Amino acid sequence: MNNNIPLRALQIFEACARLESCSLAANELCITQSAVSQQIKQLEDYFLEKLFYRQSGKINLTEAGIELRERLAPVFYDLNSVCSSLVQNMTGEVRVHSYTSLAARWLVPKMEQLRQIYPELNINVGMFQNDIEMSDMIADIFIVTREFQDGYTIIPLVTEKLVAFCSPQYYAQSNGISVDTLDQHCLLYSKHKDYGVDWDTWFRNNELAISPNQRKIIFNHNMLAVQAAIYGQGIVLGLEQTLKVELDSGNLVKLDLPTCLSGLTYYIAYKTSKKRDARIMRIVDWIIDNYPGDHPGVHPGVHPGERILAC
Repeated sequence: MNNNIPLRALQIFEACARLESCSLAANELCITQSAVSQQIKQLEDYFLEKLFYRQSGKINLTEAGIELRERLAPVFYDLNSVCSSLVQNMTGEVRVHSYTSLAARWLVPKMEQLRQIYPELNINVGMFQNDIEMSDMIADIFIVTREFQDGYTIIPLVTEKLVAFCSPQYYAQSNGISVDTLDQHCLLYSKHKDYGVDWDTWFRNNELAISPNQRKIIFNHNMLAVQAAIYGQGIVLGLEQTLKVELDSGNLVKLDLPTCLSGLTYYIAYKTSKKRDARIMRIVDWIIDNYPGDHPGVHPGVHPGERILAC
C-alpha cells in the first residue's frame, strides 16, 4: 500500500457499498459504470485486497469490503455534517429512531411543535420493536433501553413505571375497579422480550395472586393492547408519559390501582463524535426537555448541551 490516498476511489466505493450497485453508484455520481469499475480496481490494488465479488448479478462485499464500509460510513457522515454547517441550502435532515410505542404515541404527536421551533430541519422518524445495534447507517439519534454501546453517549430519559388504564366507557360500565374486583374484568396482557408479560410482573411486584378465572387477552406488543383498551375491551398497563396523548384526548383514563416498575429505563443516544453537530444536539436537547419524566442522571442546573454521560 502506498501513501497516495485514492480519495475519489473511496467516494465511489462508499456509494457502491451503500447502494449495493455499481450502476446506481454511477448514476448518483454522474459517471460511467466503466469509470466506477476502474476506480474500484484502483482501490483494490491500493489495499491489495478484494473488496467486492459478484453473485447472481449482484455485488457483495468481501470481509475486507465490509470493514472498509463500516470505517468509511462515519467519515463521510462527518464530511456531510461539515458541508451542511457551511452551506445554507444543504439538507438539514436529522434521523431519529425510537421504540414503536414512543415513536407513535409521543414523538409523532410532537412533530408539529418541533417543526415550528426548527423549521430549517427535516426530521426523519423511524421505529423498531426491539433494541438494535446503533449505527450511523441507521439514524443519528436513538431512543433505546440498552445502557451502553462503544462510541455512543447514552443519557437516561425515563424509568418505565407500569400504570393501569381503560377507556372512559369501560370504566363507566364497571361499577368501580379495584384490586379486589380485577377478576371480574378482562386484563389486556402484552409481552416484552426483557421483562416478560406485563400483568404477571405487576401481580408479582405487588405481591398479589392472579385468579385462576382471570379473563385475559394477550398481545405481542403493547401498542396492540393499548388499542384494545381504547376500544373498551379491558384494562391495560402502560407508561403514563407515552399514553399522555390518549389521556389528554379522553381515549383513556388512569385507574387508581397500584403501579410497578418494569425494570426498563429508556435512554436517548447519539454518536459521541457528533456532539459538535448542532443539528443533532438541538433535537437531543429538545427531546430531553420535552419528554415528561424525572430524567435520571441529568442533574439540575446543567446546561442542556452539557448533559453528557461518558459511555
